[in-house]
Amino acid sequence: MSPAKNRQNILQLIRDRELNDHIRTKYALKSNLNYKCISKLGLLTQLEGHQGCVNCLQWNENGSTLASASDDYQVILWDPFLQKVKTTIKTLHRGNIFSVKFIPCCNDDIVATGAGDWSSHTYNVTTGKQLNSCICSQGRIKRLAVANDAPSVYWCASEDGCISQHDMRMSHECPNDKSKTTLVTIYGNSGKKIEAKCLDINQLRTEQLAVGANDQYVRLYDRRMIQSLSSFGVQSLSDHVLEYDGNNAALSKVNNALQYFVPGHIHSNDNETIPKKQKSYVITYLTFSPDGQELLVNYGGEYVYLYNLVNRADNAFFNIPKAMKVPRENGEGSSTDLIDDPAPVPHLTLPDKVVQLKLKANYLFEKEDYTAAINLYNEAISIHKSSVLFSNRAAAFIKRKWHGDFYAALKDCVTALELEPNHMKAHFRLAVCLFELDKLKDSKMYLDQFTKKYPSYKTSAAYKCLYSDLLNAQSNSKDKLDGKKSLETSDSTTNVLDALHVERAQKITFEKYFRNQAMDYHRRYYGHCNTSTDIKEANFFGSQNQFIVAGSDDGLFFIWEKNTENNLHILKGDSSIVNCVQPHPSEFLLATSGIDNEVKLWSPLPDDVDNPCIIEHYNTTATLNQRRMTADPFEVILRNMRRTATEGPGSIDLATIRDQYGIDPLSDDFSECRMS
Repeated sequence: MSPAKNRQNILQLIRDRELNDHIRTKYALKSNLNYKCISKLGLLTQLEGHQGCVNCLQWNENGSTLASASDDYQVILWDPFLQKVKTTIKTLHRGNIFSVKFIPCCNDDIVATGAGDWSSHTYNVTTGKQLNSCICSQGRIKRLAVANDAPSVYWCASEDGCISQHDMRMSHECPNDKSKTTLVTIYGNSGKKIEAKCLDINQLRTEQLAVGANDQYVRLYDRRMIQSLSSFGVQSLSDHVLEYDGNNAALSKVNNALQYFVPGHIHSNDNETIPKKQKSYVITYLTFSPDGQELLVNYGGEYVYLYNLVNRADNAFFNIPKAMKVPRENGEGSSTDLIDDPAPVPHLTLPDKVVQLKLKANYLFEKEDYTAAINLYNEAISIHKSSVLFSNRAAAFIKRKWHGDFYAALKDCVTALELEPNHMKAHFRLAVCLFELDKLKDSKMYLDQFTKKYPSYKTSAAYKCLYSDLLNAQSNSKDKLDGKKSLETSDSTTNVLDALHVERAQKITFEKYFRNQAMDYHRRYYGHCNTSTDIKEANFFGSQNQFIVAGSDDGLFFIWEKNTENNLHILKGDSSIVNCVQPHPSEFLLATSGIDNEVKLWSPLPDDVDNPCIIEHYNTTATLNQRRMTADPFEVILRNMRRTATEGPGSIDLATIRDQYGIDPLSDDFSECRMS
């Protein structure tokens, strides 16, 4: 028999593993061919049994069972390989179930559930009987978490702002014992409680608890230190309304107990002279990487972001003085580094493959296909970090102007200048980014430094344009500030209100402190849309967690390469919205669910099988989702109502897009910008 006839595809291996234990090892080796597997990923089967939206999915530890829970108040446990129901639990919930978890160290015989009826339950899988119930919460339970070294314990995030801890072995009387179960209460910048939406426990460092709420800040707690702060002059983090009394020991303690993370461009600035209207954000899902070193976060109204917990990134605005070597108040840096007109520093020799990628990216940039150019720069940077690559990618971000692109460009300019301090284009583009991010004073300062360092470019059209825009913007800003001061002077109630809020302001000093110390993202993933639901997930995928997967409001789910941030695959996963994306713990198998009543399983398909779920036009799809993300919510609802069930998964009519949205996704009217 020829070798080709002996070859088995992954679908056959998944089926055969049930018959032969040795198949598992063979499959594990086969599944390392992840990149080809991604390109062949398609719908394996649909699991039917629920009578409502499937809001949550959870694999057991070895992947032999998949649990799903729904608006029909049922939990169904499935055999994913035989594709049939193992058992159904008719819960006693009277609200949509939003989360289900297997309790560790219980032989997969106990599951916990959290629901919209403000309660969490535990059930025996074999008998279907309820074991415990807690009704202490004053809001919907949106997410549960467990720790692999904490048997019989689970944690809840609820919309009353509380993170609670429940031990099934301890007696509990609701609601009298609420204070005993509340671990943390989440407060916003105004001093009021905000809704907790999601949480996760780091399975390799189970003292780490990450929480997402109704704002843009990820809160990373050390559970060991939450209850030990009162002796340091700081109120317990269970209240989370902290007061600083000048005790340095207290400051050090809270630094170890709590850390904030936020994308730098949506970090709220309490010190702005003219406060801007802040967009509302919500963190819909977060999860630690299997190695415990990264945290993946899905933002409502934003993108998916990856935070590095080991090499934490500072906000790019803080890194500019370091990269530019400008004088600081503490004396660091030297102005003499700025005023000389140094000889150009030659770029380091790039590897041949990187050179080819760079040339292709530059060509696409000149053709104004900025997204394709960015993808090639991403790939080149993943191979070799060079100042010219970062600077060129920054130029592409500036031209494309998608949400978050100016800040991403700023990060690239800072990196380019750290690699090559005399990189002229990176310096100028940094000033452009600061202008676009409304940092007018900083933009003017670095533009002035640019002309001192490179005086011959003061006559260039690009410089003149930016300088003129800066003067106009500063003039408008001054007019607004004068109007604001006049209004404050004429309104005597302002000072009274300020006096009334002094006490509250003092109580949230530490909240502001944590926000100012927030760490920045490491990578971002975009193209999808997350505005319609607050349970939309994002997860690590692949044998080495080298992929990122997330659902979207357009009924699709997206797969990106983690290191390059490039989109690899888009699939139609639901008639309306894909919320849940849960990879199998060991096999190349993915479970998804959303508004439809079915659970879908996805696996690499054989070469001779067509895949009707593939979406080919990433750029068009991503551009549409950019528009959806910034659209008025009522407009989104009306647009979704107009969608028809007969829409083909890959049918995208560009003429309809132009007529309906007033944009041409495949063209751009931005001005030319040359590459290095």
